[in-house]
Amino acid sequence: MQKLPRRTLGAVLTVVSLTMVWTRGIDRVSAAQNRTIPVTTTIADFQNASPLRVGSDGLGAYVTTRQVTSEIQGPTGDWIMVTYSGPRFTPSNRTVFFDLTEPASPNNPAPPFLTSVVQSQLIATCHKVNIAFLQIPVGTTVQCPGAFRFQAPNGLWYRLGFQPDNFPEVQRMNVTCNAADSGGCKLWTITPSGTTLTTDPNPKNLNKLLQIDPGSDAVLADLGDYYISFSITVAR
Repeated sequence: MQKLPRRTLGAVLTVVSLTMVWTRGIDRVSAAQNRTIPVTTTIADFQNASPLRVGSDGLGAYVTTRQVTSEIQGPTGDWIMVTYSGPRFTPSNRTVFFDLTEPASPNNPAPPFLTSVVQSQLIATCHKVNIAFLQIPVGTTVQCPGAFRFQAPNGLWYRLGFQPDNFPEVQRMNVTCNAADSGGCKLWTITPSGTTLTTDPNPKNLNKLLQIDPGSDAVLADLGDYYISFSITVAR
């Protein structure tokens, strides 16, 4: 058997060592992606000295409790934040603020409210475009579909859709990775991918407002398009 020169052997061992470290890093990210990971969700209320159209309830960050869910889901790798629990949609003491005062058309049907804090589910379904939150590289922004779902004070359920595959005019959300560790990305911001400016300096998405059946998510009524601004930080 031919022996490699010491210098060549050292180079080979270095490459093998680096490959093993890189492979272990991928394995850790893949393993993390297959399990549910609790995260802290912070919803900003103001940006550029102006209120955002989706905001918090003023009670601080959202974390997972018995009645609230804030997590990266395994194995889809999607972020979700829910302020109710169980099949009966049991409400918690947490809510999300929605402002529906900027319809895209004056001919829209009347919204269920103008502004309110309501029980909600916010989700970025990045897996539908083959993206996992943990695997987004630092400094990279991707566009993901998703939905902001809520129960209005009238007791009915509604959804703001971010999926142009269903409604071509609507816009997805931007998801940016801001920091990472050996387990993958660990700090994200979620903002509109749209750049429309209306009555304030905050860029806005165009999104579809739908009345839905809460059990099946079936669409019951199309309430037109709305301009929506938001800024959400997610940290694990």
